[in-house]
Amino acid sequence: MLRISGPTYRFTGERIHNEIVYIDDHCYDEESQSFPVQQLLVNNPGKHLLVFDHLGHDDVLAVYPHVIMPVYLADETESFRKHKIQPNWLNKTHCFNFMINKPRLNRVRLLEHVEQHQLTNRLYALPWRHSDYASIPVTDYRMGEEVVMDRGVKNRHYPNALTYQLLLQRQVFEPTCVSLITEPCYLEREIMITEKTIMAIYAGTLPVWIGGWRLPDAMRDLGFDVFDDIVDHSYSTLADPVERLDQALVLNQHLLTDFELTRDFIARNHNRLQHNVDLVEQNVFLDLVKKQVQLMPELRDIADLWGLDV
Repeated sequence: MLRISGPTYRFTGERIHNEIVYIDDHCYDEESQSFPVQQLLVNNPGKHLLVFDHLGHDDVLAVYPHVIMPVYLADETESFRKHKIQPNWLNKTHCFNFMINKPRLNRVRLLEHVEQHQLTNRLYALPWRHSDYASIPVTDYRMGEEVVMDRGVKNRHYPNALTYQLLLQRQVFEPTCVSLITEPCYLEREIMITEKTIMAIYAGTLPVWIGGWRLPDAMRDLGFDVFDDIVDHSYSTLADPVERLDQALVLNQHLLTDFELTRDFIARNHNRLQHNVDLVEQNVFLDLVKKQVQLMPELRDIADLWGLDV
């Protein structure tokens, strides 16, 4: 098995032969607008198997034999379960939230939209040294040992579940009705869910994915309610990523400004929100990993890397 760190991998001439290639994390290089892993495969013809650590790939690597095995998401979900999050959805005060750490292209465009349209009925986390947006000052939700960079913060050893529980749950997520979720994949057609979506679920919020490709489809396939009766997710299959991002906001702008509409919907649908929490608590992502290992026992080594009980 060859383990590749998706965000940092660049082809340097290495040779492989009929290999299981485990791609850890997303693997699109925004600067070159390419998948460096493709260079590895083109220069090494053979019976390779790609293992994607997310929920789907509809881009150029889809022509190669591959499987979906969301071990990171399964591991993150286990962490949230172990922290025993206690939700409280009774004190909604704002329309929406967003959380931005690394300044990816979709996140910068979201900030520009919020600033341009003066969407102020919100709570958010922006742990940068300086903000270029007059109406969106930086925030300072920290436990004390984080390293603050110009645009972002390194959490050191703090798990995401603890950051949510101590810093973001009561202050940013739970008081809001809608989560504007900026998952890492944007320009590429990969379906990647991370702790950002898990936080939105525990907070009892309606999800709108900003820029991501077919994220609502993947969540529906796993049994999650994405609230199609109030959220317009038609943006998620638009081919152009910029249009996909912009339409996520335009089609759902009323949810970002009409607090009574979203608050009352939340109040009437606690059972549906709880259904989603229950699926997280069951860890349906781990179930998917287990299913893949049952079908292909040689993939167990990948689950073992994360300490997953399969």
